[in-house]
Amino acid sequence: MTSAEETLHIAIAQPPMAWTTDENVARIVAVLVAAAGQGATLCVFPELALTGFHRGIREQATPAIVAGAIERVRSACRENAIACALGAPTFAGEDRVRNSYLVIDCAGEIVSTVSKNGLTPAELTFFEPGTDRAVHRFAGRACTTVLCREIDDVESIARQLDAAPADLIFWPSIVGSPPGTIHPTQEDTDDPGYLKRTATLARRLAAFVVQSNWPNALNTPDRTHLGESKVYAPDGEVLLTLPRDEPGFGVFALGERRFRWTALAA
Repeated sequence: MTSAEETLHIAIAQPPMAWTTDENVARIVAVLVAAAGQGATLCVFPELALTGFHRGIREQATPAIVAGAIERVRSACRENAIACALGAPTFAGEDRVRNSYLVIDCAGEIVSTVSKNGLTPAELTFFEPGTDRAVHRFAGRACTTVLCREIDDVESIARQLDAAPADLIFWPSIVGSPPGTIHPTQEDTDDPGYLKRTATLARRLAAFVVQSNWPNALNTPDRTHLGESKVYAPDGEVLLTLPRDEPGFGVFALGERRFRWTALAA
């Protein structure tokens, strides 16, 4: 740790996904209040935490709905002196929607926006891709975001960050195995490859990687191996893993292996 860095006390949220933005924001605000009460100075949420990531996204991802929801989150950050990183749609006109990740500081100011570059074919029917991966300073660290399955392309991410390296990477996710998936080994059944690729990225950039994974998927309610949000050390080692398939949040000091888990109602 350099003299410019401080020990970050982070909360990783695995909130239960809801169908409406209003419900999701109510849960986000409740977690921010509770996490701040446990000493967290930053709370990290999953991909599209604001609206939920489900087949109803078109109805929820409108400028009017999202603007009001983001203002509620910004107010909660100010009132509880806690920063927040969360997934939300962003807009360039009514018809251009991006799957983005925002960092909001403890004064309620949006200090960073990264939009998902690598979209799945299904996502491309609604979202337009981002084109860069901004790096910003937070708590003495250089931070950026890799969204969900973008982790499949470690080389592309590394090239984007060659000119402006990051040492803290947020990895908001909804990754897991479909029901009944069986691979040749138990290790591969438990991990569809993301563990290995994320460890590779952490080592390649000498960065901490902080994941926040949804604990449930509304489109496929029987899906398993969700949750289990992880923190990777710069050498690629997994420092901690939150519970599988369970809603809640864990509070920890970055670099440590222990966390305090608080369950949330589904």
